[in-house]
Amino acid sequence: MRKRNSPKTRWQRGVAIILAVLVTSLATMLSVSLGSNQALYFRRTENLLRHEQAYQYLLGAEDFGKTLLAFDASQNKTDSMQDAWAQKDPKDPTGGYSVPVEHGKIGGSIEDLQGRFNINNLADPKDKTSLDAFKELLKINGIPVDTVNAVLDWLDADQNARFPDGAEDVDYLQGEHAYRAANDLMGSVSELLYIKGFTYQMYEALAPALIALPATGITVNVNTAKPLVLRMIVKGLSEKEAEELNKDLAKDPVSDIKNFLSNSLVTGKPVPTTGIGVSSNYFMTHAYAFIGKARSHLDSLIYRVSSTDIKTLQRSQGGV
Repeated sequence: MRKRNSPKTRWQRGVAIILAVLVTSLATMLSVSLGSNQALYFRRTENLLRHEQAYQYLLGAEDFGKTLLAFDASQNKTDSMQDAWAQKDPKDPTGGYSVPVEHGKIGGSIEDLQGRFNINNLADPKDKTSLDAFKELLKINGIPVDTVNAVLDWLDADQNARFPDGAEDVDYLQGEHAYRAANDLMGSVSELLYIKGFTYQMYEALAPALIALPATGITVNVNTAKPLVLRMIVKGLSEKEAEELNKDLAKDPVSDIKNFLSNSLVTGKPVPTTGIGVSSNYFMTHAYAFIGKARSHLDSLIYRVSSTDIKTLQRSQGGV
C-alpha cells in the first residue's frame, strides 16, 4: 500500500519548488542584467573609440589645411577666393569639401579671418584708421557712435573711463553680477556682450563683420572682405554695392590696393590709405568628422608667417 506524504513533507516540497523558481528567476535576471551591461559597456567603449578616431581625423584635416596654406604662400603673395585653399564643393552641405573614410566621412573649409575686421586693433591708440572703421560699422547699424568708448575702455590697460559712455571696473562691479573690465585684448568677439551699452541684438548685428585676433595692426584683406566689412572701409558704399563689390573681388581679385581703388564701385568714395591689403596671415580651418554615430567639429586658428612657418594658435570644438 502506497504511503501517503505527511503535511510536513508536502510543505517542504512546496518550499523547495518556490525556492527553485526564485533561484531560476534570479539567475535569469542576473544573466539578462549582465548581458545588458555588457552591451552598454561595449557601446560606450565603441563611442569613445569613434570619438577619439574622429578627433584624430580632425587633426589630420587641420594639417591638410596648413599644407594648402603653405603651398599657396609659396606660389603668390596675395590671398583671394581664387586660391586653392578657398575652393569649395557646391554639393557639400557644410560649404567645404568632404571625403569618405572608414565608417564615415571627414571634411571642412578654410576661412580667411582677415576678411573680417580685427576688433583688437582698437587697443592701439595710434590706429585712427581702425577707430574710424569701427565707428562706421556702428553708424551702419544705427548704434550710437559714442558706444565705442566703452569698447576702448575694455581694451586699454588703465581705469580711466572715457567720456561719454565709457566704462571701467567701477561700472561693472556695481551690477547684479559683478565683474571687472578685461583691460586686455579680447579673446572672442562675444566679449562685447559684457561691455556696457551693448545688447544681444547689437552683438548679432556687429559680429559677422568682426574677429578677435591675438594682435593689433591687422589689415583687412579686400579680396576676401565680407560686404559689411567693405562698407566699413569704403564710406558711402551701399549694401547692394558692397555685395556686388564682394562678388567682383571673389571672381577677379586685385593684386594691389591701386587696383582696388580703381574699381568703379570704389572710385570717388573715401577709402583709408592704411589698414587694408591684399594678403593675409590669419586663417581658420573648420573641420568636421562623422564616424559611426560620433559627430565632431574642430575650429583651428592658424597663423601663417611664410610657407615654412605656419602655427596653430588655438583649437576649439565649441567655436572660436
